[in-house]
Amino acid sequence: MSKRLPPLNALKVFEVAARRLNFTRAAEELHVTNAAVSHQIKLLEDFLGLDLFQRSNNVLKLTEAGERYLPRIREGFKIFQQATDTLLNDNNVLLRVGVPPSFGSKWLVPRLYRFLNRHPQVRVEIVSEVDRSYRDCDISIDFRRTQFADFRIEPFIVTEVFPVCSPAIAKTLTTPADLSKQTLLHEVSAMNDPDYPSWQSWFSTLGVNDKDVRKGPLFTLALMALQAAIDGQGVALGQSLLVEYDIAAGRLVRPFNVETPLRLDYYLIYAADMKENAAFLAFHQWLISEAQAR
Repeated sequence: MSKRLPPLNALKVFEVAARRLNFTRAAEELHVTNAAVSHQIKLLEDFLGLDLFQRSNNVLKLTEAGERYLPRIREGFKIFQQATDTLLNDNNVLLRVGVPPSFGSKWLVPRLYRFLNRHPQVRVEIVSEVDRSYRDCDISIDFRRTQFADFRIEPFIVTEVFPVCSPAIAKTLTTPADLSKQTLLHEVSAMNDPDYPSWQSWFSTLGVNDKDVRKGPLFTLALMALQAAIDGQGVALGQSLLVEYDIAAGRLVRPFNVETPLRLDYYLIYAADMKENAAFLAFHQWLISEAQAR
């Protein structure tokens, strides 16, 4: 007897087709073509040297061999699912995700339900303390690149940075020079980190280096600066990832059609041994797919 295993994909197609007893409906469920279903079934039948389906007068039935084969295949797939669920539940009861508060509120949390719907067995804890330690989290998203010998830093997503304000203030702005009449809203990170986008760096990209941009209130969180902008208290620098919903809802406006190279890079930061963690792998893959879907 051959010790080779039949193709797993062909087994999955067989299980769906046997349950549906209709290649067209099986193709719809699997999101493939009818021809692809027929090909996989033929591949499996050729491997086994047996017919699994009987086709007569446009009616699809299982042969005797197919009837005997189907329960075992279903049992096998059930065992695969149980093994995966057990692994995730036993070894990854909780996945701790570190993220800056503003990025978490505006980008991660609005999308998180998609991951939870797909992986209900994974519990996620969002950690947003500003001074958190990466070592306290299974994976962190941050613009800072703090180096640890046993941690990996992986480029994740890039966001454009540009001025945003309320619709009322936008009506008073025609060119960047009009900002001299407005209150500029600042983030503390822009004052403390030379790599973080600031009003000074934004004006520098326009070739304006003699403007005094030190006046205006300071906010610890981007979330606070954006809320002040929504309330008409001034003009803030907004990250495209963080303001997309507010712009779509009409709460914020991008007043200038000025392209600048001002960007902010975010990274995924995690311990090297997390690659062996099933919940981490699921969340990491989901994050990458969300970033690519932009």
